[in-house]
Amino acid sequence: MIEKPDIKEEKITVALHENYSIQASDIEFLPIGNDSSAFAYRVETKGQKSYFLKIKKGISNLAGLFAPRFLKDNGIKQVIAPLPTKTQGLSVKMAGFDLILYPFITGNEAMKFGMTDAQWTEFGATLKRIHATKLDGNTLQYVAQESFTPKWSSLARTLHEQVNTQNYDDPCEKELAIFWKENNENIQTLIERAEMIGKRLQQNDLDFVLCHADIHTANILITLENSMFIVDWDDILFAPKERDLMFVLDKDTVETREAHFFFKGYGDVKIDPLVLAYYGYEWCVQEIADFGQRVLLTKDIGENTKKDAVEAFMKLFSQGDVVESAFNTSVEI
Repeated sequence: MIEKPDIKEEKITVALHENYSIQASDIEFLPIGNDSSAFAYRVETKGQKSYFLKIKKGISNLAGLFAPRFLKDNGIKQVIAPLPTKTQGLSVKMAGFDLILYPFITGNEAMKFGMTDAQWTEFGATLKRIHATKLDGNTLQYVAQESFTPKWSSLARTLHEQVNTQNYDDPCEKELAIFWKENNENIQTLIERAEMIGKRLQQNDLDFVLCHADIHTANILITLENSMFIVDWDDILFAPKERDLMFVLDKDTVETREAHFFFKGYGDVKIDPLVLAYYGYEWCVQEIADFGQRVLLTKDIGENTKKDAVEAFMKLFSQGDVVESAFNTSVEI
């Protein structure tokens, strides 16, 4: 969230001291992130250590805490995992919020600054290790399994009906509704195809691996020393490998320099074009519903966040973005 929440910093300071034995000297709100239910802070200690603090309005997927901690503890150094509390928990309750503490990584998003050929290869090798990981029983219990029922589809349909039957006075809502109506046919097709392919895949026998599930390059940080770190594990689940590989491949063939060096690290793999197509459509439906609800349904959201959501929604339909990629699938629908 880019607007600062109504949380007193004194409470955060007390919670950090009581649960992590950290003496915070400065707590700085960071207007970053694409999660409308989360807030980010940089915490400086009297001992000149830095931490990244995420404050969430509830944790919907506990696997996002336990799985990266397991991966980190089992030698995958590129994983950023929650730091344990004094009682070995991975989060803390505070005044209706959940606090999650991480090491602070000074780096740049790979999406903004790009990656070298060697870094793409390291990314591929790292993701292969994640996909090959076998979790222990304590961690395994938290990780959901792909059902091929697009979880955002129902909300997308609700918003689709609302936009086409209501009038809006709020400038952001009105702007989004006009653009939505201009893309009515495409939005309807995206929802229908995600649901249809999902039903087909429910009948297939597919191999599942541990997937980050949101591993676009905005969730990869590159430090000044060229170290790589993978962040934001909130969506982790067991799914076919294509759930993660869709962020590297538009189609079931390697066509870009980045993909070439990625698979140099990941290794040879056979891509299921139907699964890849499903995730392309499902991702579009998720983004349409998520950005749509922020503008049209979420009440406790700032004006700047609302404007950003409208811009992000429109960008989905721009040349070379996810909607175009989904419709360019090689699968016969």
